[in-house]
Order: sequence, then C-alpha cells, then structure tokens
Amino acid sequence: MDNIIKFFHSKSMQLFSKKLSEVNLVLLVAAFLTLTGNFTFLEKTLQIYPLSENWLFVGSLFLFLFTFLSALLIVLCFRWSLKPILILLLLISAVLTYSTNNFGVVFDHNMITNTFETDTSEFSDLVSIKSLIYFCLLGLIPSTYVWKIQLVKSSIKTQLWQRVKMLLALIVVFVIVVLSFSKHYTSFARENRDLRLYITPTYYLYSSVKFINSQIETSAKPFKEIGLDAKINKKSDKRRLVIFVIGETARRDRMSINGYDRKTNPYLEQEDIISFKEMTSCGTDTALSVPCMFSILERGNYSHAKGKNMSNVLDLISQAGASVIWLENNSSSKSVADRIEFKDYRSSENNPICNPECRDEGMLINLQNYINEQNKRDTLIVLHTMGSHGPAYYKRYPEEFEVFKPICKTNQLNECSNAQISNSYDNTILYTDYFLSKVIELLESNSQESDTAMFYVSDHGESLGEGGLYLHGMPYFMAPNEQIDVPAFMWLDESLSEVFNKEKLRKNAELPQSHDSLFHTLLGLMDVETKLYKKEMDLMTK
Repeated sequence: MDNIIKFFHSKSMQLFSKKLSEVNLVLLVAAFLTLTGNFTFLEKTLQIYPLSENWLFVGSLFLFLFTFLSALLIVLCFRWSLKPILILLLLISAVLTYSTNNFGVVFDHNMITNTFETDTSEFSDLVSIKSLIYFCLLGLIPSTYVWKIQLVKSSIKTQLWQRVKMLLALIVVFVIVVLSFSKHYTSFARENRDLRLYITPTYYLYSSVKFINSQIETSAKPFKEIGLDAKINKKSDKRRLVIFVIGETARRDRMSINGYDRKTNPYLEQEDIISFKEMTSCGTDTALSVPCMFSILERGNYSHAKGKNMSNVLDLISQAGASVIWLENNSSSKSVADRIEFKDYRSSENNPICNPECRDEGMLINLQNYINEQNKRDTLIVLHTMGSHGPAYYKRYPEEFEVFKPICKTNQLNECSNAQISNSYDNTILYTDYFLSKVIELLESNSQESDTAMFYVSDHGESLGEGGLYLHGMPYFMAPNEQIDVPAFMWLDESLSEVFNKEKLRKNAELPQSHDSLFHTLLGLMDVETKLYKKEMDLMTK
C-alpha cells in the first residue's frame, strides 16, 4: 500500500514539477474545455450532420472552437489574471456543462439572470452525486492543476511576442478551417443558428457580457414613474377584493379542466371557473416572466433595463388608493414588489405549514386577519407560489397528494422514466388545484362584504423530457410549446359575474391571449382609471 501511495505521489510531483509557458497553459485549458464542455453541442450537430458522411466537417468544428477560444483567452489572460480566469472558467463550465448535458438547459443572458436570482433552496434541488462528480472531474481537479503548475518566467516583452506569434498561428488555422469548409459553414450558420447556444464556454461568456451590460444599463437609468393619474372609480358600495395567484412552472396541457385525460383539477372542476385556453407567457423563466407580466411593456418590447426602472401595475393600483400586498413563497418578487407591502413565507417564521418545505397553503392561514385590517378599502393580494418548480417535483406537494404513482423521487430527471416524471409533476398540479380551491373558499367567505375575484396565471411552463429537454428557460425563439403555453383561470363571485358579463368572458377565453394583457386586466379588475389603461387589452372587456 505504501508503495502505491509513493508511486502516485511521485507521479503527481512530476506532473506539477514541469513548467509551462502562459501560452501553452492557455492552449491546454482551451483544448480541455472544448473537448469536455461540448457533448450536447456534438450530439445535436450529429443529428443534422451524420458522422459517417461529415466526419471531417465535424472535426473542423471542434478545431474552429478551439482556435477561437484559444485566441480569446490569450488576449484576456495575462500574468496575474491568467490562473484566476482559467480556474473560474473551468469551475463555471463544469456546472453549466452538467446542466446542459442532463437537462438541455441553454445559458443565454435571461437564464444567467435567472441563475443569479435563484435562492439557496432552488439551488439545493439541483445538487446531486452526479453534479458533484461533474464538478470534481471537469472543474475542481483541472483547476487544482492550473493553480499548482509552475509557469516559465520570462520578460513581458518575451511573453507579448509569444502571444503575437500564437495569435497569428491561430488566425491562420482559423482561416484555413473556414475556407476549407466554406459551404458547410455558410449553411451551418444560416440554418442551424440555435446550435451555437450549446457551445461551452463561448456562448455563456457572450451571454454574461449581455447580462453585465443589462445590469449596468438598468442601474444607470433613473426610475420612471408612470400612471400618476391613476384613481379608483367606484361603481359599487362594496369594496373590491382580488387575489392574484402567480403559478410556478405550470403547463396548460396538464390541466384536466383544459382536457387533460388525468383528473388533475378535481377541485376547480367543481367551481364555475373560466379557463383561458390559449394563454402564452412573456418568457420561459421566472426572472423574466414575473416582472414582464406586471409591466406595461409587451413581450416584444420588454427588457429588464426598461421594465424594472418603471412603475408596474401594482404601483399604479397602490397609488390609486387600494391596499396591495405581495406574499412570497418562491424565490423573490424579481423587484416587482419593491414599492409595496411584502411578506416572506419561505420559512417557518411566517409560514405555519413547513414539513420541511414551506407549502403555498401556509400563505392563506392568517390572510383573513390582513383582509379584516383593511376595513372597506379595496384590496389586491398577490400570492407568489412555489407551484411545480423542478427538478425536485416530489418535494412540491404533501404526501397525501401523491396520487399518481410511481414517482420520480430524485432531482436527476434523466434517471427516471417519462411516466415517473409525469406522475411527480401531475401531483404538483393536483396540489395547486387544491390550493386554488382554498383561495376561492377564502374569497367566498368574504363575498357578503366584498366583490371578490381570483385570477391565476403561471409564469411559464416546463419541459418534461419532450425532445430530450427538461425544466425551462430556453430562449423564447426556440422554446417548445411546453415552456410557453401556460394555464390561466378566473373565478368571480356572483356580483362580479354580472359586472363583467361572465358569458361573454367565457367566449373570449377561447381566443389567443398572453401575459401582455395582465397589466390592463388587473387595472380593470380593481376599477382603476388611468390614461394608460387600454380597454382592448383587458381580458375582462375584450
């Protein structure tokens, strides 16, 4: 045993005793990242270009990626910055490669925004033995090598000359590769642009630059107040009490009330529910969709720089004189609730139903007390639910809602069958259905003193293995319907059913709708008048 330890110790010492130039270390890391970080890119490329007929072109793609990445790192990494940049790249690439290979996740600037706004509980759902193996093999071990390897000491002039020579050589190789397969690269760039999204680390570096620019732009812009003319136009002696529920990761096609063959809505099917059967989301992730749905900006014109620096519909309703409160059982309000009352239900401190995960139902326990405290003031309550957040769907519901079996009892979705994943996910929908019935029950108990309504809309959908994709967050232009088709439900008490012509509303609910309508719909629901209000965009009056 001692001899074996001595052998490996001597070999490791030999490995680290060798000296490398800065340029050679860059080339080594670039080759490692190119070969280990692009399995998904290779897989999707081979689906279009079979290896038997295109092996030279496929090989040239990796040479193309290697030369481009090498040139980029040679420019960026110099002296003191060399090892920190290379180590950071290795560690980040290991994590992202795991997510891309196992879930099909694409890290564009929206997904990077979503990543930075992910809380610790969401992050822990993604941690597994497999993810740790990825991190160690592709990140930690090579990073240790980079940190410990000795570099050849040379003058700045010598190092600069080495870099110039290598850059020229890389450019020559780059040009030769492109020219040799010019026809292939032309069609590849035009017809398969989405493949570039899977290139590691180049694409996430590009996306990171976009993310940083967006953050700088957002922070640099002054906050713009809009809708200062907003006021409540009372049409009834009774106060208006509306609960707006933000669903999480719910799919429209998994609702039995919409025709799904499994009974996932046994409670809502007993209520007089209006289902908007053609609703689409503003984005494919929470970080984008949530602020977008409350913004006056429509999806095609929305950006964080614009949307987060401008009053949203909750601000306008509050300015008009209504009580507005945000109850949070997800990651955060994504800045939407920065200027209204906010209460966090993600811990047992406020949420009485945690076992150990804090349930959405806990937000309702003491809600009647808040309603009573508002006296006759119009009130809008926003409930941001945990809903069906993946990949650990089995955590999203109490044991008694485990109706569909067998379930996927792991966050490694690719290790479960499609049936197990579907069962777990459908159980989350079942619990959401129960939760919404409790919201309606609360509103019904207040219908004597108030005109009451519930509006439920999910932020985005979810891929459950269709086409090899899992979770959500794909760029909108290439996102499957599963990620953008979301459920939307409206419940109105008897008095509001008359005010908004429920039968007409039910017919309109069959037409294509989107998150773009929510700004104006919430204004209409709360009887708020402002010049910004567009009747033609209000789901209640279309």
